[in-house]
Amino acid sequence: MIATVKESTTPGRPSLLFCPGIADTDIGGSSDRVLQDSAEKLSFYCRTEVIGFNPHGVGDADGVLAPDRLLSDLESIASFLAPRPLVMIGFGLVGIAMLACRHEPEVVGIVTVDPLVDQQSDEELSAMGVRLDPTCVFPVSDIPIHLDDYQGRWLAIVPGDRRRVDNLGFEQLVETYQPELHRIFATPSRLHNDPRPYALILGWLERELWTNPVST
Repeated sequence: MIATVKESTTPGRPSLLFCPGIADTDIGGSSDRVLQDSAEKLSFYCRTEVIGFNPHGVGDADGVLAPDRLLSDLESIASFLAPRPLVMIGFGLVGIAMLACRHEPEVVGIVTVDPLVDQQSDEELSAMGVRLDPTCVFPVSDIPIHLDDYQGRWLAIVPGDRRRVDNLGFEQLVETYQPELHRIFATPSRLHNDPRPYALILGWLERELWTNPVST
């Protein structure tokens, strides 16, 4: 599943575990090229190790996509990378799943970008090259999220001028847990094609995590 690793250029910083999402309406599937390009941007701007991956069923990863398998993918990768500290960055449904997976102490931050963009029908997602578990219903509406015991930081970046049905209760999560929230206007179809989220992520990392580097 791990498709690309960009080495750290600044020792002492957490690694970034990054996934650009499960669908892309401009390019036609969250392919390894999309993953590589987005990881390059993060590595360039943030000057730290970036571990990029596509979950099962997306891009060149094998298998099929299902909500429980997505959670398992994230937890397996985080466990494999332990004990290094991690900031998890996910676009679309992966960003929601990062809020729902079991958080080890090594997860010091979560970034959720454009969380509802992947809330499309199975026909729409399949047309974009995503291989879906036929026993699952899309759009997803049953990912349980419990952040009460999470001790890290959370950044949320959402489009301010593009709305989708919030059947995952994301706005309620924001109201309950009060992440740092940014709304971006005049957005393209997916925010990983927009440079502004990367600038916001870098600023947040510098304010919240880089000032007191986590030792590895």
